[in-house]
Amino acid sequence: MKRLITLLLGTFALFNQSIAQNGYCSITISPLDTTVCMGDSVLVTTTSNLLNAGQAFNFNSAALPSNWSVAGGTSFSAPCGQNTTGTAYYWAASAGSGTPQITTSAFDISCGGFISFDMVYATQGGAAPCEGPDLANEGVTLQYSTDGGITWNVIVYYSPGGYTLPNNPGTTGSAVGAGQTTPYTTWGTFNVPIPPGATTTGTMFQWIQTSSSGSCCDNWGLDNIVINATGAPCGSTTVVNWTNGLQDTDSFWVVPYADTTFQALVYDTAGNYQCQSPIININVYPDAMTYDLVDTVFTYCPDATPSVGVLNAGNSQTPFTYEWSTPSTTNPTILPTSGLEHDTLLYYVTITDGCGYTREDSVYMVINQLLQIDTIYMGPATCEPTGYVSVQISGQTVTPQTGVSYNWSGPGPNSPNFINASVWTDLSSGWYYVTVEDAVCDVNDSVFVDILNPPIASFSITPELGCSPLEVTITNNSQNASTFEWNFGNGQTTTVNNLNTITQTYTEDAQIQLTASEGNCDDVAFFPVVINICGCTDPIAINFNPLAEVDDGSCIPPTPTVEVPNVFTPNEDGDNDFFFLNATNAINIDLTIINRWGNIVFEGSGINPAWNGKTDNGAEATDGVYFYKYKLTGYQDAVLEGHGFLHLQR
Repeated sequence: MKRLITLLLGTFALFNQSIAQNGYCSITISPLDTTVCMGDSVLVTTTSNLLNAGQAFNFNSAALPSNWSVAGGTSFSAPCGQNTTGTAYYWAASAGSGTPQITTSAFDISCGGFISFDMVYATQGGAAPCEGPDLANEGVTLQYSTDGGITWNVIVYYSPGGYTLPNNPGTTGSAVGAGQTTPYTTWGTFNVPIPPGATTTGTMFQWIQTSSSGSCCDNWGLDNIVINATGAPCGSTTVVNWTNGLQDTDSFWVVPYADTTFQALVYDTAGNYQCQSPIININVYPDAMTYDLVDTVFTYCPDATPSVGVLNAGNSQTPFTYEWSTPSTTNPTILPTSGLEHDTLLYYVTITDGCGYTREDSVYMVINQLLQIDTIYMGPATCEPTGYVSVQISGQTVTPQTGVSYNWSGPGPNSPNFINASVWTDLSSGWYYVTVEDAVCDVNDSVFVDILNPPIASFSITPELGCSPLEVTITNNSQNASTFEWNFGNGQTTTVNNLNTITQTYTEDAQIQLTASEGNCDDVAFFPVVINICGCTDPIAINFNPLAEVDDGSCIPPTPTVEVPNVFTPNEDGDNDFFFLNATNAINIDLTIINRWGNIVFEGSGINPAWNGKTDNGAEATDGVYFYKYKLTGYQDAVLEGHGFLHLQR
């Protein structure tokens, strides 16, 4: 952590009375005291110069400086208590003109710098001439002029409430009440940077109260005015040495590990001592944190999470931060349990103060659930509500206000039934749940109430699937029941009192439901009926059904067909060089070609036998008419035979 201390030399209205070669030396420091954490870096910075002669003013002689002017009635004395130097000061004690003001002569402030002055407001409601400003528009405005006082520019407005504004708000609402103190109702030093627009060789300054309630009221005072205008960019005229041994430096870092004091000593460039700052105190916060934290916290329920906090943290720099091993950074914090009925947990916390000093501590959590459900009893039911449940507990904690409560519910987790007792009778079969709660904890348990000889719904069907319409035989195999309610899923229902076989017809998928009942008990069974899509599944068949799941033997095989050309030209020009049949739905073709003398010139079999116009010995057959015959064999032994004539032309 780094902190900044700025020593403003020449801005604090503490005057060294010796006169240096270049004028007065004025030196200040702000703040005079600071406290930091051990090891923090502190930057100490100074701004020092020598005042030109005639630019530091007070009213110790009870007179106005040369070429200055006042208006609104004034006095140079101490009518309303001593100032910081115990000398006379300017006091706006009479506001007859309505605009008390004090105006300086013109100064060369082309080098910039700042204005320092002491000022005080009288307390509202005091006796004249010590009655202070109270309305929002009755404060003092600091102004400057660069044209001989013709035009005035606002630098800052000091509101009666004790704060600054860029301008007088012009409103008359009450800013302070009678007897109210503010930062301005005691003497204070004000350091104001000279605005860039005021850096001329002939600049005047003015403190003016533009509104007041009359000569009785709204009084204020001014003293120790310094027009410090020898800063940058006009160069340095001082050398700053330090009582801690540092020489000729305007700033340095201090890393204190203990309380430290030192002063700044100002010399001119010729080595002549001019003035010194007040003593600077840098104090170090000690590592002395104190706090309170319990050692052990008890919880009597696994789900009861206690709140634990570090208390009374103090004797140290704020803010404090807390880091728990839960993890959590809040204080107090919730310590989670392990969920076990009996356990011991250890939690840690690190406490850190604003300086980074830390303390580590711990808290034991003891989980000790006393309330227990020792036994839970059940008596079975029949098909009438004849069962019961009972619970036996131990370790209960009771108070005059809180006893033990029993919260039973059931049958089933969503049942609205409820009873507050350790025993519940006349129950039907099912799950029952109980919550037992005492003054500190609650425990839960459940029990299933059995049923004696419950009805069992059971049946089978034959067949379970098939083609529509499907006739299904249903056989009832139920036990311990006398009433049977059927929903066949095909729009038909019936209720019977026997186990007789039932037949139903289905044209689409369905689900059969049987409810077997005996007294107040029942059981339900289900069985699906699946209707297949039946048809021809052979993709070759004429009536092929791509949606069919079961082949019903209805496939119709395709009939072979043939187209025979009557001429071909086997001249090897790539066009019509072979004689073949254009057949469909054939798995084999037998082709024979005979010349006009009855001799076989070609025989072929297969999917597509073809004659190239040559004899068996490879000689070209002569042009002319040839006889052909064929036999096509199709699917499922279908046969197509034929014959005809063809012309061979080369």
